[in-house]
Amino acid sequence: MTINKTVLATTVALGMALTATAAQACSRLIWETDDHGVFVSRTMDWMVETHPTIDIRAKGGQTYRGAESGDEISQWTSKYASTLVTFYGKAGVDGFNEKGPCSQCSLFRRGVPPGNYIATRPQLENSRIVPFILDNFATVEEAIAGIKDVQVQQFEHHGDVLKGHYAIQDTSGDSAVLEFIDGQWEIYHGKQYDVLTNSPEYSQHLKSWEAQQPKSQDVVDGAFPLPGNVASDQRFIWNKYMLDQLKEPTSYQNGLAKINSSTYHVPLDAASREIDGVMTGYATQYSLAYNLDQKVMNVRYQFGDVYTQYAVDFNKLNDGKNYTLQADSQNNVGEVSHRFIQKDGVMAQYKI
Repeated sequence: MTINKTVLATTVALGMALTATAAQACSRLIWETDDHGVFVSRTMDWMVETHPTIDIRAKGGQTYRGAESGDEISQWTSKYASTLVTFYGKAGVDGFNEKGPCSQCSLFRRGVPPGNYIATRPQLENSRIVPFILDNFATVEEAIAGIKDVQVQQFEHHGDVLKGHYAIQDTSGDSAVLEFIDGQWEIYHGKQYDVLTNSPEYSQHLKSWEAQQPKSQDVVDGAFPLPGNVASDQRFIWNKYMLDQLKEPTSYQNGLAKINSSTYHVPLDAASREIDGVMTGYATQYSLAYNLDQKVMNVRYQFGDVYTQYAVDFNKLNDGKNYTLQADSQNNVGEVSHRFIQKDGVMAQYKI
């Protein structure tokens, strides 16, 4: 396995995560097939409602600022229309654009020093990294090259400093995982990097999988000893093991069913870790599954008093206008493109 490590001048970790006192959450899988393209599945695991929306974002005509402070602030006009799943009304956490690339952020608890501010670097807050990628790049290689010039600022929510790591995939099956540790970016670039969970560092996950993976196919059965609790390191092994068993799908729907069923979903009442003397759970609020050729986002929302499944067909909404949908509504059932309202989404607050 080849690991490309690129040192970048940057202030903080890329991505979104709670501070070191918080629990860990989220799983992401990518699956390249022979006849049905690339499938992606991810969960959003969190302890409270995040009030997500799904925003359809038109290309062109809209210029965004990447941060609220700095001598040099990144600015861009979207080259590609996209679907964006949002977080707390301030950030983008998942999505894909019309060319096929998609990106996700996941919680990463490793604390890192902010580094030295460099006035000549364009500033980009990590809450806007996913839309930055979706707006500007058509491949994983383009995205990796494009983020090297920015200096990333931290996003905070209610006093919590959010930091983490990212996954990027495209229609060729290319994949990358990016982490910022001890003053440098560590970029894991290649199709073999098909699973992402949370802490510890990605290199440690790879070592754990190397040690625990089946050494031959004849031991792969229902009795193979497999970690299965909700901790990130165990979910990584579980996801890799299940993903490796997937067989070529018979259809797009069959592929979506297979990859979503292979993605670890944290039960709603599962204990995670103790915070301030109270056992806290980080359950799966929702899961997403989509195919980068189809461009239909399938959502299963399961948190609080809402339990529903629905689909968003990007092709029906990509007409040069902006639309939004409240993603946690019980009224979202079946194909819901008709339920979107024409309105600017979360990124509108960062327009210039």
